[in-house]
Amino acid sequence: MAYPKKPTQTKVIQGTFRKYRAPKNEPKPDPVSEDPKPPAYLPTYAKKLWKRLVPQLRAVGLLAEVDLPVLELCCLNYGIIVENWRTIQHSKRRLEDGRVLKGMTAYLHGQNSQTIPELIAAQKAMVAFKGYSALFGLSPSDRSRIDLPEVPKEADPMERLLNEG
Repeated sequence: MAYPKKPTQTKVIQGTFRKYRAPKNEPKPDPVSEDPKPPAYLPTYAKKLWKRLVPQLRAVGLLAEVDLPVLELCCLNYGIIVENWRTIQHSKRRLEDGRVLKGMTAYLHGQNSQTIPELIAAQKAMVAFKGYSALFGLSPSDRSRIDLPEVPKEADPMERLLNEG
């Protein structure tokens, strides 16, 4: 299995960039200058993920304007997963003998798991989410391929004033 090429910015951050190996005219998209709002059509849980990810990705320099549609798809698939699993989780079914089944047991009772729309949609969205999230380093193994330099902490102005005197 071939791994996708690392973005040049990631190589620069890691210290593995080699100018002679770099493409001659690689596009350099503008980084996002402020946190964009999530698209209005995204489901609730997708918006929540967007609001958690955008500030963090922007802070480490992994979010450019042209990345927003990919991030949108990542968050959309996350929203689809959560919405479908919540539907399954809140399922209830009363059996003929009076027993009540809840959750996955109720949802799957008497059905073929290969033909249930919510389950199929959630599974497909999981595969898509995994692919999109890898592009942003959102899993531990994907993050391990990114080596960000330490950002020096700025001294407290009051502490600096006290140390000068």
